[in-house]
Amino acid sequence: GKEYPLGRILIGNSFPRSNGRQMTKVVKDFLLAQKVQDPVDLYSDWLQVGHVDEFMSFVPSNDRKGFRLLLASPTAFYQLFKEKQKQGYGDAAMFQGLSIEKPTIDDILKDKSLKKQNNYFQNCIDWNRDILKKELGLTEQDIIDIPALFKMETGGMADSYFPNMVNLVVLGKYLGIPKPFGAGRS
Repeated sequence: GKEYPLGRILIGNSFPRSNGRQMTKVVKDFLLAQKVQDPVDLYSDWLQVGHVDEFMSFVPSNDRKGFRLLLASPTAFYQLFKEKQKQGYGDAAMFQGLSIEKPTIDDILKDKSLKKQNNYFQNCIDWNRDILKKELGLTEQDIIDIPALFKMETGGMADSYFPNMVNLVVLGKYLGIPKPFGAGRS
């Protein structure tokens, strides 16, 4: 395929043929006219803020590609919490040290509505996974699933349930990763 030595531009948009949020035509035309970093449209209209960095990020690696794609994964989150529940940590509560409600692993795993919402959000992420694999020539070995959980907000859009570790800052070989306030015992 075509080489992109300067990478690609990732644009968050709504589903094709929908009336959701779109990048302004003048900006998109400008980016397309450069012909150096062919833009890739991703589906981000399912997110309250609509930013692609809410569900994905790239981090450096020391291999042939030089990077890995991190994707938020409700599936990985539920696998992790089910494993911890089986290990006897069902009573471990999230958000320790914060003055907010502290749901336990058991509480989250019992919440059928939250699970249904996250099945939908995982489908949205998987849609983007397929686009990124095709457009960037990625394989599953180039992708790392990071446990993440979302909640449905007004208007049917997703917001992070806890600080999303994928929404990080890359500083050379260092990463600034949000503290997720995961489950623990006080």
